[in-house]
Amino acid sequence: MKIRQIRLKNLNSLKGPHEIDLTAEPLASAGLFAITGPTGAGKTTLLDAVTLALYGRAARYGTESNPKHVMTHHCSECSAEVEFEVSSGVYRAVWERRRARNQADGKLQPAKRYLYDSLGKPLTQLIGEANLKIQELLGLTYDQFLRSTLLAQGDFAQFLTAKANERAELLESLTGTAVYSRLGRLAYDRFNKCKIELTTNQEGLDEIEILDDDECEKLKAGIEQGDQQRKELTAKLDAGSEMLRKIINLKEARKKENEAADGQAEITIERENAKADLERLRLHSLTVPFAGDLGRLEAADSNLKDALAASEQAEADHATAREEQSAANQVLRAAIQTAIATAQRETKESGEAVAREALTASKAREWLDDHQHDAGLADQLVDLVAAIGELKRERGTLSTNWSDWSQAASEILPDNAITLPECLEPIEESELDRVLDEFLDQVGDKQKTLKALRKKSGKQLERQAERLAKARLVASHEDHRHDLTNGEPCPLCGALEHPYAEGAAPSHKIADLETEAGKAKDEDERARTAEKALARTAQELTDARQALNTSLREFATRLKTLETLLEPFAARTPRSGDEDAFREELQEREQTYREHCDSEMTAKTSQSDFERKAKAVASDAEALQKKFDNLPPLPEDLELEPIPEDLPTVPHSEQIHTEAVQLEKTTSTQASDHRKYKDKAAAALDEVKKKLRTAVDQSEFETLDELRDARLAPEVAQEIDERDNRLTQRATTANALLEQAQKDIAELLEQDVLENQEAETFTAAQDQLKEQQETLLKEQTHRCTRLATDNSNREQRQSKEEALEKNRKDFDVWSQLAELIGSRDGIRFSRHAQGISLEILTRYANQHLARLSDRYRICRDEEEELNLLIADLHQADVRRPMASLSGGESFLVSLALALGLSELAGRTVRIDSLFIDEGFGSLDPETLEIAIAAMESLRQDDKTVGVISHVGVLKERIATQIVVEKQSGGISQLRILPEVTP
Repeated sequence: MKIRQIRLKNLNSLKGPHEIDLTAEPLASAGLFAITGPTGAGKTTLLDAVTLALYGRAARYGTESNPKHVMTHHCSECSAEVEFEVSSGVYRAVWERRRARNQADGKLQPAKRYLYDSLGKPLTQLIGEANLKIQELLGLTYDQFLRSTLLAQGDFAQFLTAKANERAELLESLTGTAVYSRLGRLAYDRFNKCKIELTTNQEGLDEIEILDDDECEKLKAGIEQGDQQRKELTAKLDAGSEMLRKIINLKEARKKENEAADGQAEITIERENAKADLERLRLHSLTVPFAGDLGRLEAADSNLKDALAASEQAEADHATAREEQSAANQVLRAAIQTAIATAQRETKESGEAVAREALTASKAREWLDDHQHDAGLADQLVDLVAAIGELKRERGTLSTNWSDWSQAASEILPDNAITLPECLEPIEESELDRVLDEFLDQVGDKQKTLKALRKKSGKQLERQAERLAKARLVASHEDHRHDLTNGEPCPLCGALEHPYAEGAAPSHKIADLETEAGKAKDEDERARTAEKALARTAQELTDARQALNTSLREFATRLKTLETLLEPFAARTPRSGDEDAFREELQEREQTYREHCDSEMTAKTSQSDFERKAKAVASDAEALQKKFDNLPPLPEDLELEPIPEDLPTVPHSEQIHTEAVQLEKTTSTQASDHRKYKDKAAAALDEVKKKLRTAVDQSEFETLDELRDARLAPEVAQEIDERDNRLTQRATTANALLEQAQKDIAELLEQDVLENQEAETFTAAQDQLKEQQETLLKEQTHRCTRLATDNSNREQRQSKEEALEKNRKDFDVWSQLAELIGSRDGIRFSRHAQGISLEILTRYANQHLARLSDRYRICRDEEEELNLLIADLHQADVRRPMASLSGGESFLVSLALALGLSELAGRTVRIDSLFIDEGFGSLDPETLEIAIAAMESLRQDDKTVGVISHVGVLKERIATQIVVEKQSGGISQLRILPEVTP
C-alpha cells in the first residue's frame, strides 16, 4: 500500500484547502522527508487527514468515529481525501462533514464517506460499505494500519524502560494481542458460568419430588373406588329428584293459591273505595248523547263573549281614531299657518337679499373698471415672477463679479480704485469698457514702474555682491600680506601702497558689506514679488473683464424683458433689493383683482338665486293657503289637545292627517261589523239553549245546570274508566290464578306427593346425599391432582437429568480450557501469546537493527518472559539490560522495533508509505546520521518515510520538507521545500 496524494480542508489549524502530492517533485524522488513546524502548528493533523479519509477516525480522538471537534473553528465544512495505490489499482478515499445550511453556527451534520476508483467511479457511498471496502483493498484494519504505517517508535522507547506489568500492557497495545487477554478471561468466566449452572441444575433436580410405586397404586385404587361410589350416589339422587321436584311444585302451588285469594280480597276493597267515582263515570256516560249540543252551547257562548269584547274594542278604537283625526287636523292647520307665515317672511327677506347682492355686484364692477389695467395680471403673473427672479439673479451675479473685480483692483491700486463706480447698474457697456480701459492703463503704468524698480534693485544687488566678493578675497590672502613691501607693486592688484601689510584686515568692513548685500537682496526679492503679484492680478482683472461684460449684457437683457412685461400694468422695474417686495406686490394686485371678479360673480349668482327663491316661496304660500281653505272644520264635541311647540313640517302633517282620516274610516267600518256579529252570536246562543232545554226535559237530568255538572273533563273520565278496567282485569287474573293453583294442588295430592313434615324429612335426606357427593368429588380431585403432579414431576426430572448431562460435558470442556489458558485477569493466555508475538517481532526488528548498527542485536530474556535484552556483538555477544543503552542507542533499538512491528502488522500486505512521529531530539550527530541513513535505505525497498519533528538539526539534515507555518489567529499554512520552479 502506497499513499500518493493527501488533500484536506479546514482540519484543526489547517484552515482552507491544502494538498500534498507525494507523486510530484520534490517528494516523489525523496525516500525520506520531514514534516516540520513549531509545536501546535498542525503537523499531526496531516496524519489525522490520512486516517479520517481511510477509516473515518483519528488516533488523537481515541475510538470516536467521525470526530466532531476536528473541524476548524468558524467554518461550515471540512474534508480529508487520500489517493492510494494497492496491487489492484489506484483508489481515492474521501471523508467530509458539514454544518446545517452551510453556516458556521449550523448544527453539525453526520459525516459522509466515499470511495472511488482511478476513473472516478464511486465504489461506495455509505460509511459501513466504505469501511468494509477499505479493509478489503488494504488488507488492514484500522488498528493494523496504525501499527504498520504510523511507526510507534515512541511507544517502544517507553516499552524498553517500563516495569514488567506496564510492559505487558504496552506490548498488548503495540502488537494488538489484547484479544488473547479477552480469550483468557472468557475461558475463565465461561468455566465459572458452567460450574454455577451445573450446581444450580443439580440442586433443581434434587428439589423435584416423585411418589413411590405403592403410593401411586393406592391413589389409583382410591380413584377407582371413588368412581363407583359416585355412580351409586348419582343413582340415588336421580331417583329422589322427581319427588323433590313435585314437593317443590306443591309448595309453590299452595303459595299461589294463598296469593290469589289475597288478591281477590284486595280487589273487593278497592272496588268499594272507587264506588263514588264509578257513579260519576256512569252519570258522565249519560251526558254523552248531549255532547254535541253542549259543545255547540259552549261554542255559542264563547262566540258571544268574543263578539262582545271585539265590539267594545272596535268602538274604543273608533273613538280613539276620531280623536287622532281631529288632533291631526288641528296640527295640520297650525303647520300650514306657520308655513304661510314663514313663506311670507322668506319672501320679504329674499327681496332684501336681491337688493343687497345687486349693490355688492355694482360696487365690485365699479372697482374692476377703475383697475382695468390689472386685468391681464392673471395671465402674465407667472412670466412676471420668472422675469423678476432672473433679473434678481443676474443683478446679483453682476454685483458679485464687479465687487470681486473692484476688490482685486483696490488691492493693487487702492488710490485709483476709489474712483471706480460702486455698482454697474446704471452704466452702459461702452461706459464700462472706458472705465476698465482707463484703470488697466493705470495698472500698466504701475507695472512699468515696478519693473524699473526691480531692475534698479537688481543692479544694486550685483554691485553689493561684487564688493563683498572682493572684500572676502582680500581677507583670504592674509598669509601673503606679510610679503608685501611698501613701494613695490602687489602681485594681485598692482597697488604700491599696502595698508594691511601688517595684518590689520578690515573684518568690520566685510560685516558691513554683508549687511548691505543682505538688504539689497531683500529689496530685490520684494521688487520681484511685487512685480509678479501685480502681473498676476492684472492678468486676473483682464480675464475677469469678459465675465463683467457678459454679466452686464445679461442684466440689461433681463431688465429690458421685465420692462416690456410691466409696461401694460403701469409699473416700473424694481430697484436692487426690492425684487421680492415687488413680486409680492404684483401677486397681491392679481389676487385682489381676482377677488373682486369673484365677488361680482358671486353677488350676481346670489341675486339670481334669491330672485328664484322669492318666486318659489310666494308660490308655496299661495298653495298652502288653498290647502288650508280645503281642510274640514274641527268637530265641536271633542276636547282637543294643545298644539305642540315643535310642529312637524306640512308634508309630514299632511301624511299624519291622511293616515288619521283613513284610520277613522277603517275603525268605523270595523265597529259596525262587530256590532252585527255580536247580534248574530246572541241569536245563535238563544237558539242552542232552547233546543237543549227540550232534550234535557226528556232525560234523568232535571235542569241544564245539572247536565253540565255531570259532565266530566275528558282526562278525568279517562282516568276513572282506566281504573275500572284495571280492577276488572285484576279480578279476572286473580280468579284464573286461584283456579289453576287449586287444580295443580289436586293433581299433586292424587300422586301422593309428600307435604309438611314428611316433605321436610325427604328434602333433608336428599341434601345429605348431595353433600356426600361433593365430598367424594373433592377427594377424587385431590387424588387425580396428586397423580398428575407426579407424572409432571417425572417428566421434569427426566428433562433436568438430560440438561444436567449436557452441563457436565460443557463443564469438562471449559474446565480443561480454564486450566490451560483461563485466568481471572486473562494474563496467562495473554503472556503466552505476547511471548510468541515478541519472538516474531524480535526477528523482524533485528533485520532493521542490522542496518542501523552492526554492534547490537535484540534478544529475549529467558528468565523474564516479556523482557528484552541487548546483545553486544563487539563484546563477545554479552547480554545487557536495555537500560544500559545510551539515549541514541535506545532510539535506534526502538526504531528497529517500530519498523519490525510495521512488517509484523502488515506481513500479508506490502507497506510502502511510513510515518514516524518525533524521537530524534536525544540523538548525537553521529547516531542521527546513522538513523537517517537507515531510513533512507528503505528507499531501496521502494518505501517512503515521513518524519515528524521540530528538531532543528533534523530539519537541516533532511532537505525535503513539508513545513507547517503558523499564521495569525491560530491558523497554519503548508509549504513544501525545496520549492520547485515550473
